[in-house]
Amino acid sequence: MLTREDSTIVVNSDLERELPADPVADRRADVEAKLAAVGAILPELNCEAAVLFLPAHVSWLCGGFNQRGLFADTERPGIYTNGKQRWLLCSNLDTQRLFDEELDRLGFQLKEWHWSTGRAALLGELTAGKKVATDRPFPNMPLVNEKLRTAIRPLTAFDRVGYLELGATVAHATEATARAAEPGDTEREVAGHLAHRLLRHGVEPAAVSVAVVAGAGRYPRPGFTDASLEGVVRLQVTGTRDGLYATAVRTLSFGPLSADARRDHDAAVRLSAVYRSLLVPGGSFAVLGARGQQVTHKTAYEFDGRMAQLGYGTGRVPAEELRRLGQDEPFADAQAVVTQAKCGAALVADTLIVGSPPTPATPCREWPFKRVNLGGATFDVPDVLVR
Repeated sequence: MLTREDSTIVVNSDLERELPADPVADRRADVEAKLAAVGAILPELNCEAAVLFLPAHVSWLCGGFNQRGLFADTERPGIYTNGKQRWLLCSNLDTQRLFDEELDRLGFQLKEWHWSTGRAALLGELTAGKKVATDRPFPNMPLVNEKLRTAIRPLTAFDRVGYLELGATVAHATEATARAAEPGDTEREVAGHLAHRLLRHGVEPAAVSVAVVAGAGRYPRPGFTDASLEGVVRLQVTGTRDGLYATAVRTLSFGPLSADARRDHDAAVRLSAVYRSLLVPGGSFAVLGARGQQVTHKTAYEFDGRMAQLGYGTGRVPAEELRRLGQDEPFADAQAVVTQAKCGAALVADTLIVGSPPTPATPCREWPFKRVNLGGATFDVPDVLVR
């Protein structure tokens, strides 16, 4: 059963989150648990310590980590750990801010290099006479990436609090920008407004798209141009904060939707709900694709899936391809994913957290939606805002 709610904007009231009583203590406990996970991996690599520099790994281990300013790749801060203790590795240019704003009271010690000397000398001292794993290619150091690749996907209880706040902010900024846009504004101007709304709330835009569907919006991955807004317009944004990423898409129409546009979007809503119903631990995008083909078989949308990825893993990265060697990796419980349902000119996409049932990370806040019932479960999917 599909319920239309085109005429009103519905505000979801379930987004009020209770902040932890002691966020520092909760974050430190989260760090300790992740250290233990690294400690369990080290014997498998016959190593006694690990050096981590990839931003996804550093932010995961620290329970959130923001790198500010302009970095050469060889200047990026990292973490050295033996699975029990942890040290921040950084240039003397970054030490004060990182401890003041990122790592205060989390139990990190410091190993610092002077910017004029560089990182290599410090790494040489740390690894001399030791078997140390790393996540970047260094001579005679085994890579830990394959072990950490799946470990960083599930969001811990501490991660989820920040992630749901990030998703709500991304959704709110996208919807507010769409409601404020006017015919004649350019795609580029609206993209700027969207980025500005995110930055005002401490979220950095990682990717922004504002596209008139009859123009650049016909491309699978549009950006923004100097074209003026008219007709149907789609906004898509990926925002990041504390090393986490969330993506939202919203579509608005200046004037009533045509019959074809309404049919396309209704079909995409149904397909999106089907995808959401399959976001359970052990599922995969292969399962979503097979079910999607059944839903669209012998319809006008049977082959539209070829023009859009079904989705991506996300969370610690903007988008992660979950297909390896031709096989789709199974979803983990509490893993963040982006689903994308394309039908005709319509695209419905949002970020959700895998579970039974899945949790919307970028739900409609002040936006019309359709409630789709599938097998006794309900899924609220963004509709088109008609202005």
